[in-house]
Amino acid sequence: MQRIVTDRYLPPDHAAFVAAEPPTGRLIVIAPTRAACETIEIALGLHIPTLLEKQHGREIRDLAGAGKGFGIVAGTGTGKTLSIRPMAETILRTDTLKVGVVNREREATPETPTWNVIVVTTGIARRWFQDGDILPTDTLVVDEIHQTSAELELCLALGKRVGCRFIWLSATVDPTFYARYLNAAAVLETSAFDPAKAADVKIVRKEPLTFLDDRFLQQVVKERRGVGMFLPTRAGVEEAAELVRDRFPRINSAFYHGGEPIRIIRPFLEGEEKKPYFLAMTAAGQSALNVHGLDTVVIDDTRFSNIIERGKNVLTRLHLGANEILQMAGRVHGRVAGGRVFILSDRDIHFRSLQPTAPEFQLAGDSERVAMTCADLGVRADELELPVPLDRVAYRKAVTLLEQRGIIENGRLSRYGKAVEAMPVDRPWAELLVNADDELVPYLAVMSSIESLHRMTREDRDLSGVTVPGSDHLTSYNLYAEAFSRCGYIGEVYGLPRHLFDESIEKWAEQRGVLVKAIEDAALATASIYRSLGMELPARMVNARDHIYRKFTQLLAQYMPFDLVIDELTADGTEARVSKTSVAGTWGAIAGSLRYFADRSGIPRAAIEGTQIPMELIRRYATRGETELIYDPRRKHGPLLLKQTVEYFGFELDSEIETIEEFPAAHAGQARHVLAEAVARGEARHFAVKKNRDTIEEIREAYKRSGGETGRLGLAELTALYEEQLAGVNSMDEFRAARLMVDREKFAPRAVSERLEALPNQVMIRDREVDIDYDVEERDGHRRGVARLRLPEKVARSLTEGEIPRLDRPVRFVVLRGQRGAVRADTLAELQNLLAQPWSPDEIEESAEDRDMQSHAEREVHRIAGEFRRHRRGRYRGGASQFKKRRRGR
Repeated sequence: MQRIVTDRYLPPDHAAFVAAEPPTGRLIVIAPTRAACETIEIALGLHIPTLLEKQHGREIRDLAGAGKGFGIVAGTGTGKTLSIRPMAETILRTDTLKVGVVNREREATPETPTWNVIVVTTGIARRWFQDGDILPTDTLVVDEIHQTSAELELCLALGKRVGCRFIWLSATVDPTFYARYLNAAAVLETSAFDPAKAADVKIVRKEPLTFLDDRFLQQVVKERRGVGMFLPTRAGVEEAAELVRDRFPRINSAFYHGGEPIRIIRPFLEGEEKKPYFLAMTAAGQSALNVHGLDTVVIDDTRFSNIIERGKNVLTRLHLGANEILQMAGRVHGRVAGGRVFILSDRDIHFRSLQPTAPEFQLAGDSERVAMTCADLGVRADELELPVPLDRVAYRKAVTLLEQRGIIENGRLSRYGKAVEAMPVDRPWAELLVNADDELVPYLAVMSSIESLHRMTREDRDLSGVTVPGSDHLTSYNLYAEAFSRCGYIGEVYGLPRHLFDESIEKWAEQRGVLVKAIEDAALATASIYRSLGMELPARMVNARDHIYRKFTQLLAQYMPFDLVIDELTADGTEARVSKTSVAGTWGAIAGSLRYFADRSGIPRAAIEGTQIPMELIRRYATRGETELIYDPRRKHGPLLLKQTVEYFGFELDSEIETIEEFPAAHAGQARHVLAEAVARGEARHFAVKKNRDTIEEIREAYKRSGGETGRLGLAELTALYEEQLAGVNSMDEFRAARLMVDREKFAPRAVSERLEALPNQVMIRDREVDIDYDVEERDGHRRGVARLRLPEKVARSLTEGEIPRLDRPVRFVVLRGQRGAVRADTLAELQNLLAQPWSPDEIEESAEDRDMQSHAEREVHRIAGEFRRHRRGRYRGGASQFKKRRRGR
């Protein structure tokens, strides 16, 4: 039975909320994180003089009062967040602000309609848009707009669709795009940069750990420096802090990244930590932190970013962008006397010439999120003015997947889809929670709240006693259950029940190699899930054992909402290795999250971690595919086959093949079509293939020479002609005896053919005979004949327009390059430009229709080029395939 789900983040009474809209509209502040929500709430209650207020206070109030949208681009410490209060007082025409926050730990309440300033995270803002809770009269204030995410970009598009006014706040970026996209009347720029405090910036060609040598650290101690080092990975951050701590105990050393609670570096933020100190941080971890006493910044010129390749998010190692370098260096550059900045890079960077750039958007990689949002709103994706072009192929695939899963019906969310959408977790976990029984809910609630076992633990982890062999998901649950059993209790935060942990959690986490923040975030998300389901939070967490593993794998096998890999291959044949940190086995079926990353050569690779599912369960829930008739020309006797497949979520597990002599009544028409097509392709063992070959070639040549005036006889037309003549055939014996004729007079009468044969087959260019291939172009619905000159490459490179002969139709060009393929062009300039490239254009796989209409010479070149490409691919891929076969054999 499908569960009833309540979205606790929406106003409980939509009608009451909309009816209470003040005449001025509400101020909706969209923040990137729940911690930012809390910071903004505090700022809305403060009156503190700021640099931004000093420089632009009057302009901000004038723009806010005039009902105009605008942007503020300002560096750290200028008072961007504090400027929201005067904006709110001006727009709402009152100094009585009723502020409320809705984020993952603070749900909407019956008092929500009384708030005139509402602070929400991006994901919750998107839900409010979908529910119609944000109106055209509302003003949207987007804080830290430069911290791009798919949810934020959707909010921008949805806000434009509703017609809201935008006020946006950003750190150092080029604001040109935002100003245009959000119709800003003005962009106010403020910087706390003091030229007298410009930092000493050096580019150093060293790795981070090599840079932290005795000479540098001794200087830190001698000059009593406060050092911040920015690194791309949490492992690098921890390693750097440990190195400094071990070698120079006199330096106060600590680290911070997204997996750590902010309290561990609070002394640095509050100015309690004495110099010299060393604080290693990831770029994500440092974005909103103001570290007191910081006067030295070390920047590793490396980041890992998701690049969209064919609809897949590929984690790729890149250099830092100008925005990131300027923001990191800006912690001391122009703000601190005697500041120093070291950029560790293998490239030449001219720091003084760096300029802010446009933001990098993320939405293109989240087509499923866009598809569900559009279905909920009842709009098409092209009706949303998205800030970045959507990958339409990936979007269509996402819609098809959601339709197959019953989430979208007739372009809208189904009843099932609405229940899934209301859950505060990703769609795959939401599906499992909606369909699971009560016994599995505690396990699913926790597992869906943990990003992954790998992200939850450090490299030197201890999983003894908690490992569930074959399941990363249940192993991560067991870690949480043990943490709660030993260090946890049920308490309340903002009046809502939640699992909380005492101080002993730090020691437990250190022993296990678990990140405390991952446990605390899981507790927050678990409480949110239980509230959505209307269930009481469990006071006791029991470890998962074999019984739960069997129930969980059965639920997975039945619904399979995750990515699936069988024997380290995806359904489309892509190799996907099981992650090194996974507790799942290498072979068999594994359901989980596929992650793509670029290796050192830049080649995308796939890895998975998840839960191993027994193959008997896979087969239990497999389905029979559609019955298919195929013609196999390699089989001399019985080439017509009836194929029945056993399929499971895109995988073909098995197939049954039966030789057909007498056509089954239900498949007779399909059998005749398959045979007709086999004859048309020249694959069937039938006397008509050889008998009609010359006639077919003559008809096709006449069609091309006539510019499309005579009848076309491509693969589709020839198949239809043969199929008509096979109308009464019901067995293979009757097929072999059937007379299949092609009447040339019907397509190209003799008189017409004789006229067309008189057209020249060659022209003289530079005393050389150049062959002419006649062809028909179809462009923009119009069809016309062309003459394609088959030029030698040496002649083509130096040919001039004056040497091109005049013919009775437009002239095109082709150069045949053997195994390198063919180069085609409409103009001589285009041809010579293509020939000047170091390689031929990538060959597009032609359809059978295209191949049939090519000249014999072009077909030969394409055949040679295809064999060459297959041979080259085999050198790189065949080895791996053979290796896998040998491993299976063992």
